[in-house]
Amino acid sequence: MSHDPSKDLRFRPAEARDDTTIFDLIQRAAKNGLVLPRTVEEIDAALPQFLVVEDSKNAVLGCVALRDYGDGLVEVRSLVVCPSKRGHGIGTMLVDKAVHMARERGMTTVFTLTYRPHIFERLGFSVVDKHRFPQKVWADCRRCPKRDHCDEIALIFEV
Repeated sequence: MSHDPSKDLRFRPAEARDDTTIFDLIQRAAKNGLVLPRTVEEIDAALPQFLVVEDSKNAVLGCVALRDYGDGLVEVRSLVVCPSKRGHGIGTMLVDKAVHMARERGMTTVFTLTYRPHIFERLGFSVVDKHRFPQKVWADCRRCPKRDHCDEIALIFEV
């Protein structure tokens, strides 16, 4: 009988004590160009947007955030899983929980920009032109070092 590792995981809203762990996860992924870097101050300000996953020993293994752009539009962002835990479906579970959270909040459209579209496509997201999201471009892309040659893939999910 195989053991389901997801039974040992707990998904919960981020708390103040998680800010440095989230910062460390994001910084490590940002160094590899997988997500945009965030300062501890930015994470603290956005803490209510974050969801974390922890193991049975209360170690945070990953995070995801939902950024509300208004008018029912929300972005899945800062999706990071601890490198030693990648490939076990934790990222997919985080995205699924984030979409569920968006639905509970009455959001109608969820989008993301990512280098890992397969995670999102498995959950029903569809590839779209990234120029559909001028709010994202104004908020984040203008600070990105890759802004003039962005190779991220935009995906959308209608809730």
